[in-house]
Amino acid sequence: MPSVEYDMGDLTHLLGRHLDVKELQERIPLMGVDLEHIDGEKIVMEVFPNRPDMLNVEGFARALAGFLGMEKGFKEYATGDSGVMLFVDPSVDDVRPCVSSGIIRDIELDEYAVKSIMDMQEKLHLTHGRNRMKVAIGIHDLDRVTPPFTYKAVDPDSVSFVPLDMGEPLTLAQILARHPKGKDYAWCLEGKRKYPLFVDSKNQVLSFPPIINGELTRLTERSRNLFLDLTGTSQHAVDAAASIIATALADRGGKIQTVDVRRRTTP
Repeated sequence: MPSVEYDMGDLTHLLGRHLDVKELQERIPLMGVDLEHIDGEKIVMEVFPNRPDMLNVEGFARALAGFLGMEKGFKEYATGDSGVMLFVDPSVDDVRPCVSSGIIRDIELDEYAVKSIMDMQEKLHLTHGRNRMKVAIGIHDLDRVTPPFTYKAVDPDSVSFVPLDMGEPLTLAQILARHPKGKDYAWCLEGKRKYPLFVDSKNQVLSFPPIINGELTRLTERSRNLFLDLTGTSQHAVDAAASIIATALADRGGKIQTVDVRRRTTP
C-alpha cells in the first residue's frame, strides 16, 4: 500500500475547521486506512489501492468530511465548456491509445498546493497508473501555450524540446538515454517505433508521455489556469485519474472545464 503524508494545516484549511488530533487518531483508522503517525503538524498513513481518491490531501479531506458527518451525500462538481479542442492523431493507436483531458481555471496555488499536486501525480502514477504504463499524467500551465492541442506519435529523433529539470533541448530518443525519468520509464515504450507527444497550435511541446513534461509549461505558484493531459492503455483508468485530479483541484477553488477531444480518422 502506498504511504502518504499530509500537512495538518493544509488539511484543516481544506476542511474549513480545526479537528482534535486525539479524535482523528481514533476515527481515521475506521476509514479503512493504516494510520502510521499523527500530530499537530502532519498525518502519515497507508492508503488501500481501492481508494485512489485518497492519495491526495484534497480527496482525503473530502472523504473525512463525509465520514465525520460534516458533509452528507455525494459532492457535486459543476463543469463548463472551455472551447478548447484536443485532436488525437491515429498515429497513437498502436503506441498509447487512451487519452483524457480537462482544464482548471482560476486556481490560486501556494507551496502546499503545488507540492500536493506533484505528490498526487506521482502516487497515482505508482499505483493506479501501474508505474505510468496504464496511466500517465501531465499538468501544465495553460497560459504558456496556445490551443488547440494535438496528441500524436512521432519518430524519436524528429522532435526536440527542453524537458523538466534540464537546461537544453533533447530529442525524444536522447531523453530516454540521458534524462533520469527517461532512464526510469523507457521500458514503457520498449518496442515502439514512434513515441507519443502533446503539442500546441504553434508546435510547442507540452509533454512526452509517459516520460516527462516540458519546462515550457512547468507548474508554479504563479500558475492560474491548468491543462491536464492523461494517456494510457485503459480508457476507464485514464478517465478515473482525470476525475480524481480535476475534483482535487476544484476543492482548492479551481473551476473545471471540459476539453473537446476529437479523434482524427486515418485517410
